[in-house]
Amino acid sequence: MDKYSMEDIAKIEVWCNFLPRKILNYKTPEEYFDTELDGIYRRR
Repeated sequence: MDKYSMEDIAKIEVWCNFLPRKILNYKTPEEYFDTELDGIYRRR
């Protein structure tokens, strides 16, 4: 990992977090996380 800059790692992180996943019913991790948070706050 030492050969990658912080900028390279940040770009990969953004790419990973905005990639839709089959296991998440083709939502991005961010979309799925927001959906789960909405569900938690609605139960209160």
